[in-house]
Amino acid sequence: MSLRRVTHPMVLVPLAVVAIGGAFAGGIRYEREATRARDEWADARLLSTAIDSVRANALDSLPSDELIRRAVSGMLRELQDPYAALLRPDGYARYQGTLQGTGQGIGLVLRRDGDRYRVTRVALGSPALAAGVRAGDRILAADGVPVSAVRDTNARVGDSTRLSAQQVRLTLWRAPHGDTVDVSVQRGAWHMPAVSEQGMLADSVGYVRLATISAGAADELEEVVDGLRHRGAQALVLDLRGNAGGLFEDGVRAAGLFLPRGALVSSLMGRGGADVQPYRVRHSRWSELPLTVLVDGRTASAAEVIAAALQDHGRALLVGAPTYGKGLVQRVVRLSPELAVRLTTARWLTSRGVALERRTGKGVAARGGLAPDVLLDDASRADPAGVPVGWSASVSRRAQVVADTLAMRALRHGWANRPLPLLESHLRDSITIMAPAPRSRRAGRQATARAAYAEWLAVTTRMAMVRVLEVQRESEALLRYAVREDAALREGLDVVAPGLTLSRR
Repeated sequence: MSLRRVTHPMVLVPLAVVAIGGAFAGGIRYEREATRARDEWADARLLSTAIDSVRANALDSLPSDELIRRAVSGMLRELQDPYAALLRPDGYARYQGTLQGTGQGIGLVLRRDGDRYRVTRVALGSPALAAGVRAGDRILAADGVPVSAVRDTNARVGDSTRLSAQQVRLTLWRAPHGDTVDVSVQRGAWHMPAVSEQGMLADSVGYVRLATISAGAADELEEVVDGLRHRGAQALVLDLRGNAGGLFEDGVRAAGLFLPRGALVSSLMGRGGADVQPYRVRHSRWSELPLTVLVDGRTASAAEVIAAALQDHGRALLVGAPTYGKGLVQRVVRLSPELAVRLTTARWLTSRGVALERRTGKGVAARGGLAPDVLLDDASRADPAGVPVGWSASVSRRAQVVADTLAMRALRHGWANRPLPLLESHLRDSITIMAPAPRSRRAGRQATARAAYAEWLAVTTRMAMVRVLEVQRESEALLRYAVREDAALREGLDVVAPGLTLSRR
C-alpha cells in the first residue's frame, strides 16, 4: 500500500509569507551590497579621473606612476600616522632586512679620532671581518681618497652601514708597529646579531646588550644568557638602551624567558579598541634570576614590550631615562612589485592594560613612555675613550697623540695587561714623564692648572688603556673598564648586586 503526503492549504500560506519575506530581505541585502560596490567604484573612478585630469591639463604635470605615488603619499599623510610610509623597493628591502636581522653595511663600529675613524669593533659574520679588518685599525682613506678630505663619508660614529656602495678599498693604519695596509671589503647582506655585546661584569654578574629585536632575537638572547649562566652568572644586567625595537612577537618571547610560564606579557588591540588579543609566556627559562634592565629615551617599541613586562611583574627594576613611548604595531602591505605601504594596524598594551604614551619633556619633567624605577639625568652609553665636552681641540688632540704613542709602546714591548690596575699605573706614570704638569708662579693659577692637568692625565690614561685593550681584543676587560664611565651601568650593577666590588683583573 503506498502512502501519499497531503499538504493542507492553510499550511501553504505561512510558507509563502516566509518565502516572500526571505526574498525581500535578500533583495534588500543584495541592493545594499550593490550600492556599496557602486560607491566604492565611484570613489575609485573619482581618484582615477582626478589623476587623468592632472596629467592631461596641468601645466607642469608628472608621469602617471609618479602622480599615483604622490596620491598615496598624500593619503598616508592625512592619516596623521607618524609611522605610515610609502616604501619603494630599496626602502622595502631595508625595512625587511632590519626586521630579519640582515645587515647591509660592512660591519664596523667606528669612533671619530680627529679627522679619521678608528675601528672599535668588527661584527661577527660581517664583510669587514672576512676582509681582515681589526679592532684598533684606523681608516686613513677609502678608495684612495683620504678620509680627512671627505666631508660626508656616509659613516656615522658607531655605525658603518653606509660607508660604501658595493665594494671599497680601505687604507688602514695598524698598531702596534704603525703599518699601513690595504683591504678590499665587499659590501653585502649578512646576519647582524641582535646581541651586540655580552660578557661578565664580575664573577657572578653577566651583561647582555640587546641592540635590536629582529627575527630570532629571543633565541639569540637565550643562547647568550645560557652561556653566561654556565660561566657562573647568578644575576644579569640587560641593556636595552638605544634599542628601537623590531618584531613584537620576538619581544614577547624575549620577555618570556624571564617570566613564569603563562604570565601575560602584552596584548594587541585592533581598530576601535576591539579584538584585544593577549600574549602569554610559552617558553620560560629564568623566572627567578635577579635582573636589572637599562633603558633610555631611544628604547622603543618591542624593546619597551620587554621592559614593561619585566617591570609590571616585578622581575626587574628599570634604570636610566624614560623610554621613547611607541605603543604601536606596524604592518607592511605590498601594493605592487614596486611599491608597499607601512601602516599602523594595532596598539599594544602592557600586562596591566595600559597603552603607552609618547614621551614628552626631558629629565625629571618627562611624561609618557616607561618611567624608570631609578631615574638618571644622563643614562647614555658612555664612550670610554671619549674626551670631556668642554675640552678645546688642541687639548683633545694632545691627549690623543700621547695616548696613541703610549699605547703603541705598550703593545710593542708587551707590557703586561693583567692585572689591569698594573697596566693603568704603568701608563699613567709614563704620561707624567712624557707630558709633565705645567708650572705656574701664581698660586691661584697653579691650583687651577693642577686640577686641569689631573683631569687631563686621567682621561689620557683611560684613552691609552682603551686603545691597548681594543687592539688586543680584550672585549670583556673593556666592558669592565667601561663601567666607571657609564653611570647607568654602574647603577644597574649596584641594583642587581649591591655592594659588589668589580674585579679589575
